[in-house]
Amino acid sequence: MDIRIKEKPEDFYVKEIKSLELKEKGRYAYFLLRKVNRTTIEALREISRRFGIPLRNISFAGLKDKKAITEQYIAIENLSGKILERMQDYEGEGISLKFLGFSDEPLSLGDIEGNYFEVRIRGITKRHRKVFENMLELVKEYGCENYFGEQRFGSVKHAEEFVIKHLIRHNYEEALKEYLTSLKDKRLRRMLRKAWRDWDRFLKLMPKGSEPEVEVVKALRRGESFRNAFMVLPKNVRLMFVFAYQSYLWNRYLYTFVVRYLKHCKTPFLKWELAFFNEMSRSVWEEIKELEIPYLGVDYPPKNKKVELIIKEVLQDEGITPKMLMAERIGIRLFSDGVRKTFFKPRDLKVLEDKGRSMKLSFVLPPGSYATILLRKLYCSDIKD
Repeated sequence: MDIRIKEKPEDFYVKEIKSLELKEKGRYAYFLLRKVNRTTIEALREISRRFGIPLRNISFAGLKDKKAITEQYIAIENLSGKILERMQDYEGEGISLKFLGFSDEPLSLGDIEGNYFEVRIRGITKRHRKVFENMLELVKEYGCENYFGEQRFGSVKHAEEFVIKHLIRHNYEEALKEYLTSLKDKRLRRMLRKAWRDWDRFLKLMPKGSEPEVEVVKALRRGESFRNAFMVLPKNVRLMFVFAYQSYLWNRYLYTFVVRYLKHCKTPFLKWELAFFNEMSRSVWEEIKELEIPYLGVDYPPKNKKVELIIKEVLQDEGITPKMLMAERIGIRLFSDGVRKTFFKPRDLKVLEDKGRSMKLSFVLPPGSYATILLRKLYCSDIKD
């Protein structure tokens, strides 16, 4: 039996940790956004629509979980006094705003010190407890694999293929079809696919709250090409296609490294699986604790020969050639290089409650690390949320 989180929004609480140096005037107005059972993008779209603020004027440091209570900072550029007055202490459906002050700088992705979590885990069995006891000591001593979590894979979670795969082949129609019809509701997905190119019917069937996607379909109805219709999407949405695929590639590198070189356990993850070390020696840890894995290994050549070989193997298996790595489509580079730490260590990891088959944990994670990944390691189990 799998363990469960997020049965109720209050089961999963996260708040950004950031030192703010705000003042009475500035180009950017800062707010604390508290949301319940809403994605960050949904919340920002509602704020944009309700107050007439262009979405591009709103910056934030990261995406927060939907099925949760979350608190994060947002910064809004060139906000008029009248709108600010309306937004001071706004309370909406699952969204509230608290005005904090002004700054001359926007927020950027990852621009926080970390995230504080309180998470309730349900459905814990004797087997889970045995694994937890072992993993808890390992995590406190050595840390956890820094896999990308579910939030990075929103655009592919219910899709058959990564949108990037279609874009590489210049197949803009299939890329848009993949994006616009990849829904959890399988019946609606079938109906949308059947209505493809009948744009009036397609618009009637589309889910509520998908404003940018609606504008894409309206562009197609006007006769725009599939490529030009793609450009209607905000750049941050188009970049999600890049992030999803590159996160998948990076997860494959790390998974291969763990399976090939460390004693490990495995657990399901979306359409794939993850592997975590479940034994570690001090000598091995000293060799790998500072290990970083590049996204591509082009601009940032791997310093570890094992990692270098793994990256080449994975890219070859995915059919990605050096020429493809330089490709541009829909106004964005399809690939970009960088490095990511292979392991992270949570701070202040504590058991707050332990009652029968339920347990509540609190911890602080560095920016870019995922609580659901830590939980998967602690219990070496699939997680149902």
